[in-house]
Amino acid sequence: MHNSIRRFIAHHWPHLVIAGRGAAAALAALAAAVFLKLENPYWAAMTALIVIQPTRGLLFEKSFYRLIGTAIGSVAGLLLILYADSPMALTIALSLWIAACVGIGNLLYGLRSYAFLMAACTCAVVALSGHQNPLHVYSIAFGRIACIVVGIVVATAVTALFTPRQSRDELENRLRRVAADSVAWLALLLRQGRGGTLVRREQDILIEIAEIESVLDVVGAGSLRLKRQKRHARSLITSLLSLLAVGRLAGEQLARHNDNDHRHGYWRDLLARHLEEVADKLENSSRVNCTSEMAATAAEAKAHLPLLGESLTEIVTSLRLVLDGYDTMADPPDTQPSNLFLRHRDWQEARRAALRAFGTIGVVGVTWSLTGWTKGPLMLMAISIMISIFSTKEHPALFVGQIFCGAAIGSATAVFCRIVMLSGVTDPLVMGVTVAPFVLCGVLAMSYRRTAIPATDATLFFIFVTQPGVPIAVVPADLALGAVAMVMGVGSAWIAYRYLIPINPGIRLRSLLAAIANDMQLLAAADSPVAKERSRARMHHRVIRLVAMATRYHTDHLALVEGGLAALAIGRCIERLQEARENSRPSPAVGIIRDTLRALSDSARRPQSVSTALENASIALYAVLGQDGEIGGASDRADADAPDLSRGSARCWGSRGARCLI
Repeated sequence: MHNSIRRFIAHHWPHLVIAGRGAAAALAALAAAVFLKLENPYWAAMTALIVIQPTRGLLFEKSFYRLIGTAIGSVAGLLLILYADSPMALTIALSLWIAACVGIGNLLYGLRSYAFLMAACTCAVVALSGHQNPLHVYSIAFGRIACIVVGIVVATAVTALFTPRQSRDELENRLRRVAADSVAWLALLLRQGRGGTLVRREQDILIEIAEIESVLDVVGAGSLRLKRQKRHARSLITSLLSLLAVGRLAGEQLARHNDNDHRHGYWRDLLARHLEEVADKLENSSRVNCTSEMAATAAEAKAHLPLLGESLTEIVTSLRLVLDGYDTMADPPDTQPSNLFLRHRDWQEARRAALRAFGTIGVVGVTWSLTGWTKGPLMLMAISIMISIFSTKEHPALFVGQIFCGAAIGSATAVFCRIVMLSGVTDPLVMGVTVAPFVLCGVLAMSYRRTAIPATDATLFFIFVTQPGVPIAVVPADLALGAVAMVMGVGSAWIAYRYLIPINPGIRLRSLLAAIANDMQLLAAADSPVAKERSRARMHHRVIRLVAMATRYHTDHLALVEGGLAALAIGRCIERLQEARENSRPSPAVGIIRDTLRALSDSARRPQSVSTALENASIALYAVLGQDGEIGGASDRADADAPDLSRGSARCWGSRGARCLI
């Protein structure tokens, strides 16, 4: 047995160390809050567990936004409890506040969104706790803020020295590799055309770009310098997306050239060789800025394929800003990014999230108001947290389902601990020693990926129901009923996410597809450079989001990736048609483009008809490119093979593309 224990400890030692630090932070925060005589000191222990992060920058930044959201939510909760003179009035006010915070939170990204969601759930905690204890309203509001501060300070002091910094080299290397892969892909495209192997490589590049963009917020957390670098990294990502689109069009153009033209083949081989040299330096030369060689190659490409040369020049500009920022020790100047990057904001899903929060909290709150159930506030508190803080998840029903299991286990364990082990105990020190093994086991389970989600909420619910540091006598039946009410709140949130106003990756994908089609329509109708740039920038980020979600949730994600590439190419094709239109006399092609894309945008809201609409759109665009004399001649440099675009896009927007694992 002794040997078995030693092997177990050796195998799980890293997790045990992490668990020890987390448990120590939680118990130290609890002790500090008890020493300061704060209301509900266990809030400090819960905060200490929540703010622990894998990197130091993320620890600092999440703590900051949690504090901001808590302060705003506490003030709002205090005002609600002071001016809402009945449960019904409190329910209405709370529903409106949480709906507004959830709606805004679903329009934002990262930790800014987290701040609004924290303001929503903190308001519910303060208002409902104050309703149950009207004589301690001010101390509850102040105690909530103070406990958050104590939890953040203690967790930072205990864990910050052992939390690694975010590696900047890792991001730089990934950006170098994806730029090198893109240039190498272009070289092969010039040599052999767009074949099956290159199609898959093109898809892999887009998947890698989407993965890099998804971690930029984490990489830039807690550092102003890295935040500036993040903007330049996104500018580089935009340039790489443009290269994929233009390279695809150029590949189709070169495939239709006369292969017997010796001069044409000579410059293609020469340019491909130069691109391969640049790609090799980008891939293998650590900390070497090779943008000068790349700029020369871009100028060479511009002489034969102007649009391709322009895209390579954009990459050179963006890559130089990224590498210069990493290669200098001092803070780089706050240079504006060379490309606009606009994030996708899903107004439709934000409205649905706000409506879901308002309806769910309203139904539970009205039921509590009419029945007068004494545990109604606890159920309403739990559902307010679940319906707000997890509303931005791509699949919240799956997430909350795991939380339900953890909440049930944690609550049951807490009831046992409080009734059996802490019965009659009022000494905070004894309470802390008693709950310490349970907290340690919970934090240990949190350190494993498979059990992280349920274990986190099991530990938090255990602390909340046990309420260590609060020397009160509890009635066993009353404690058990309160725990059941909270678990019921979690279950009600799951029902709302799953059935009331459902949200899942399939719904979010369809929303993205409709938004991309609408971007194409706006791009076709744009009459100013600013409008074109904004439409293109939004579509770029939506394609990235589409690819990232498809990779995680879709069984046939390559179909969606191919469709995203096709969307980029069609968007670039539209821009070239517009440039040709502006440089020539008015043409009926303009009306064809607008009518075609309007039909495409309308069809995106009916997934079953999108495949046909895309095929018709591709045929119409192909006819404009190939048959319109004025535009056809001017657009040869952008040549889009519309049937090929149709195949990729139809797979993306077809009925198979709209189906997702849910």
